[in-house]
Amino acid sequence: MLSALNFHFSFYDWLLVFMVTALGTLSAYLKDPQLKAVTATIPIPFGFAYIAVGLPIGTANAISGFMCLLYVHIVRILHYRTKLPIVPSIVAGLAFFVALGVFLMPRIPDTEPWFFGVCAFDFAVGVFLFQTQKYKSGVRYKTPLPVYIKAPAIAGVVTGLMFIKRLMGGFCTSFPMMNSIVSYESRYSLGDQCRQLPLFLIGAPFMFIEMRYLETEFHLNHWIVLLCGYVLFSAIYVPLNKELKRRNEVNYNNEPSETGTKGTV
Repeated sequence: MLSALNFHFSFYDWLLVFMVTALGTLSAYLKDPQLKAVTATIPIPFGFAYIAVGLPIGTANAISGFMCLLYVHIVRILHYRTKLPIVPSIVAGLAFFVALGVFLMPRIPDTEPWFFGVCAFDFAVGVFLFQTQKYKSGVRYKTPLPVYIKAPAIAGVVTGLMFIKRLMGGFCTSFPMMNSIVSYESRYSLGDQCRQLPLFLIGAPFMFIEMRYLETEFHLNHWIVLLCGYVLFSAIYVPLNKELKRRNEVNYNNEPSETGTKGTV
């Protein structure tokens, strides 16, 4: 009964909770808004979710990467433009992700044309946004709460989000658990989170393709598959992140903040 209600956590589920909690806590104490955004786009939670779910990489994984981009823009628009408080904005973004994932999961065929088509779409969107997005100043901020309060609070949120993991199937690997934590911690600089996601969309399709075929064709162990995926993703992501940081440093002093402030904390 408990298993049917998704209340049963395996060892890998708890490992995922620990990793997301650790990264989320780290993001809370980083002042640099871009570094906060980096913690939400490096695929460590994705990797441990992949291990926990135990399914080969497929079309759902590729689609969920783009859905994460939609999530962060929904939160930004609701919080900055409609002035909705940050927590309801995050809840609305998560609800959209879950609803769209549940709708698409039985309808998206996991065939090679669909998989490669979505990977190509992710890459094209990532490149387009990376080259055209505007750069506005972020606000340096870190939580004033002590770690013995912040870390358990984040762990509670992450554990709550885990209850819907099995409902999402392959969409779970990019479910915005980490993004939701960073959205709250970056509530004064959500634009940085939106600017960072295109880097994931550029690098992730190559990681997805490599991992899919290492597992399905060569039948390698999941951990080896994940390690190979991390290496390829890092080779793409690191130089892109350096370029984004350079662009930010050039433009932060010339563009007003989306929140209307330019101060540092």
